[in-house]
Amino acid sequence: MAAKIYEPLMEFSQQPIEGVKLEEAYQMFGEWDFAILFQANTNANALHFVSDKIRLVEGVLETFTIPMSPIKDYRNCP
Repeated sequence: MAAKIYEPLMEFSQQPIEGVKLEEAYQMFGEWDFAILFQANTNANALHFVSDKIRLVEGVLETFTIPMSPIKDYRNCP
C-alpha cells in the first residue's frame, strides 16, 4: 500500500497550493507510513492542503496533523 502513496506524494511541487510551502518528506516505520513537514501562512491554508491534497491521494486512509513551532535549529549550531 505504501508504494501507491509514495509516488503521488513525491509529485507535489514545493508550493502545492497558495500559502503552503513543503519543507521535508519522510518515509516512516510504525503506525504511520509517511510524514510531510510544511509551512502554511494561515490555519485555513494548512487545512486546505491536508483536506484538498493529502486526503485525496488514493490509499491515504487517515491523516494526523501536529502544529509545531521551532525553538532551535541544531543544523546551524557550531
